[in-house]
Amino acid sequence: MIQKQGKGRIALIDEISSIRPNYFFFDLLRCLAAIAVVIIHVIGPYRNVDIGSSNWLVAISFNMASRWAVPVFIMITGALMLTDSRPFNLRHYLVHRCRKAGVPFVVWSVGYAFLVGLSFSAEQGFGYDVNDVWPVLAAAPTKATWYHLGFYYYFLPLYLIIPLLMFMVQRVTNRQLWPLLAGWLMLTTFHFCIIKLPFMVNMVMYGGYLIFGYALIKAPLSAELRKDVVSVACLAINAGIFGVWEYSTLAQGYSPGRFTSYKTINTALIAGACFALAYCYANRISGRLRNLVVLISQYSLGLYLIHPLILWPVRELQFLPEPTLVTVPLITVIVSVLSLGLVWLLVHHSRLIVG
Repeated sequence: MIQKQGKGRIALIDEISSIRPNYFFFDLLRCLAAIAVVIIHVIGPYRNVDIGSSNWLVAISFNMASRWAVPVFIMITGALMLTDSRPFNLRHYLVHRCRKAGVPFVVWSVGYAFLVGLSFSAEQGFGYDVNDVWPVLAAAPTKATWYHLGFYYYFLPLYLIIPLLMFMVQRVTNRQLWPLLAGWLMLTTFHFCIIKLPFMVNMVMYGGYLIFGYALIKAPLSAELRKDVVSVACLAINAGIFGVWEYSTLAQGYSPGRFTSYKTINTALIAGACFALAYCYANRISGRLRNLVVLISQYSLGLYLIHPLILWPVRELQFLPEPTLVTVPLITVIVSVLSLGLVWLLVHHSRLIVG
């Protein structure tokens, strides 16, 4: 019965996609962004090993080419929620929107806090110290219990301004929308240049991605402008690789500067290019590959939440095989497949856990 329901959902999404040509691109973005996040976390330990070597440079390149993933998740939220023209209902918003994002965060924050007490080494095996857990739980309101959960600390507050943004953007024309977005992109440029203004807070810097996602489906880029944005994004990736290499070489240690920040112009342009490309070309994907994309998209939240569990022993043992050009994609595939399998088991036994 469960398997039939799962297949039925995929069939339903395919049917909707045929009616609404731009629906499937959300699935494609979720799928690719979830895998890109896994890549970012796979290369994490590589950043501090053999700085300046070819293997280190490849790892850094993977990192720079994947930084768009987190902003794109916010852009998807903006594209979906800001286009909702139904009358705003506070109860529905709190129950069906905020709870869907908040409950998994709370549950998994507590779960990962207890994982902090677990240790493992090839010499001593497993160990557990519960005293390591309580300080992490106590700090959880302001500090993530595990590295990947930091995303929620700037994502969840955005739900406070989404109703206001819905009211605002739905009352401006496309001609007025792009100057508004240009102003936000200027702020990301200031942030990259370490120019600080009083209102350049997380709510504004990350909230801009909500409007960015909305703008790219409300007023899609022309073919010519899309080529320009993609070209600039490619330059941004290469500039980021060079910048991190330059800073790290001078510092004799991993030093990314502002190149890996989610609040800087280079990351915003790369995220915008990925979003625009998916919007334009997603429906060229068909057949089994399309079904696979939908399947991964369906479990993308679970993949995001669970993959550090699979990565934990790899990072604990400092297992860093080379060459990174081969091992990073290979580890990413293995971790993603195992994580999706675990998500599938959890979904079919407790839907509350993964939201």
